[in-house]
Amino acid sequence: MDRLFRRTQVALVPLTSWPDGPAPAEVPILPDGMNPILRLADDWRLPRHETRKEVLARCGCLPDPIYEWPALVLTDAEPLPGALAPWTASAFERIPPQFPIIRFTALAWFKDDAHANLRRVADHLTASLGPAPVGQRWNTVAAAWRSGLAEVSLTAWPPDWQSHGLQNPSEDRDPRLRTACHVTLITGFRLALSAREREWVTGFLPLAFDGDVGTARMAQAGRLAPGETELEYVRDPEDLVKDRQRMLGLSADGEALIVVSDQLFVMPRTDILHLEVIRMTPAKGGGGSSLHAHCYTHAPGADSQSVFLAQHGDPDGMTALGQELGERLDCLVEVSPYYPDC
Repeated sequence: MDRLFRRTQVALVPLTSWPDGPAPAEVPILPDGMNPILRLADDWRLPRHETRKEVLARCGCLPDPIYEWPALVLTDAEPLPGALAPWTASAFERIPPQFPIIRFTALAWFKDDAHANLRRVADHLTASLGPAPVGQRWNTVAAAWRSGLAEVSLTAWPPDWQSHGLQNPSEDRDPRLRTACHVTLITGFRLALSAREREWVTGFLPLAFDGDVGTARMAQAGRLAPGETELEYVRDPEDLVKDRQRMLGLSADGEALIVVSDQLFVMPRTDILHLEVIRMTPAKGGGGSSLHAHCYTHAPGADSQSVFLAQHGDPDGMTALGQELGERLDCLVEVSPYYPDC
């Protein structure tokens, strides 16, 4: 592990080192009210206003030009300077197709120097977004810009910061990948609350229980963009959960399960297929238990969408809560066998 994350001497690397990387540069909203990162996405003709289903119908699912896995290859989008291939988006079948694409990726390369490649892309973005700090994140060099939930991030893997002996078939096919700059644009899209959902959230009744809502690393609700597989049940919290961090409960009419963790999740009772308690006994890890809601999904490659509800340090700590919620939601509760926490 130390070899994977080893660092070169500061005297040889003219940048600052952070364990988790430099903080993104915060970019203000433009005078006309437009998000500058989303405007940049529009300038690049990234199809952020189309649903994934519409883009798939127009572009098809093709092998990624670099990695060869299935992808949406966006040949109509404007390539970055030094682009190795067109912009792409994931074709992962667990992503629901009825929402806009929220994550776009690209690769840029100018010379056999990871630092120089990233700085060239950073300089290009500075013209539109202003400067951003460039620094070390473990075994990568990184920079990012954020405006609201939208973000552009740059990452490169300097070869002399990596462990020896690791094999990457894509790098064998195209050695430029070893020093290329990876560019990711995240739009931060999430649905607004419907009128009924707003009533559910405004009057929801938190449950008191022994344990933690979400996971220990989850941030405050609404501060980070949702993941691509989460869009069906994530909602914009507006100002309704500002003082309700990390809560789990039911709407006043009992028709929805609501979770406030890193996102605001609103799950109608009729969409919840079953609840699951996973029990882990101490092994390499300390053990514990977690509670998940499995909900209906339109994603073609998934039987359900799992939403992490709560956890406890005891292997049996979530069983009672799961059974209580199952009774109140009138749904099945599956309690796992004890698995070793390896």
